[in-house]
Amino acid sequence: MLRRWLRRASARVGIRLPFKGAICVQGRQSVTLDVQGRAEINFRRLLVFLEQPEAGDLRDVYTLGTGTSTSALIYASPDAVEISREESSGGRQEIVWLPRERVILNTLYEHQNGWRPSGTFDDPAVCVEYDCNMPTGIFTIELASATRFDVAVLFKRPRWPRRLTGRAIITTALQQLKMQGSMPEISSDGGTVVAELQAPQVGQRYFLRRVQEMRRCGLRGVAAAHFDDSALASIGRRLGRSIR
Repeated sequence: MLRRWLRRASARVGIRLPFKGAICVQGRQSVTLDVQGRAEINFRRLLVFLEQPEAGDLRDVYTLGTGTSTSALIYASPDAVEISREESSGGRQEIVWLPRERVILNTLYEHQNGWRPSGTFDDPAVCVEYDCNMPTGIFTIELASATRFDVAVLFKRPRWPRRLTGRAIITTALQQLKMQGSMPEISSDGGTVVAELQAPQVGQRYFLRRVQEMRRCGLRGVAAAHFDDSALASIGRRLGRSIR
């Protein structure tokens, strides 16, 4: 009750406190790109509610990563009712939602939602972004395309603005490729890449980046490659579009 009162009081003065009355046991984000580069994004989450949510507590966030408006996006959910929309910045849309029916506490609740952006994503490099906004057990990101994937890498999104340049992002991706550990799995036909996050950190944002036709992007032999500033800038521009 105290947390609910604090959220209400903070909302009245324009401060939105995070809703801590739900956890995500398992989630999945599926992105499909057709031959024209049109995207369809679907989410499926198994949630457990610890308290009844109120209007403003639950949000589905979408971003194109391009700075363009998303006000025309098509939002669909079989279990949720859209309450309102907020576009805090260009290309970032937050859908405020509530369950269609009163939830039963401490039991599994399946939340499904999806959207279709109006833009196309036909660059050789495409990025999928995941924003962890509640305690989560396992989250899977799947990216499927009509074109073949040569390489994919999963890493945390840099927090500081100065580290969000094209050069910094591609450098982070290359460093991750050199590290030992689990890597995203690419299907035998190269058309699908799947990455799994175990217990992602709340407040962190993650990038899954895949590249097709590595020679076009200058990524052949990344483990031992050296890039000058102009090459890194070129690759960074290609990697600069994200889908969430």
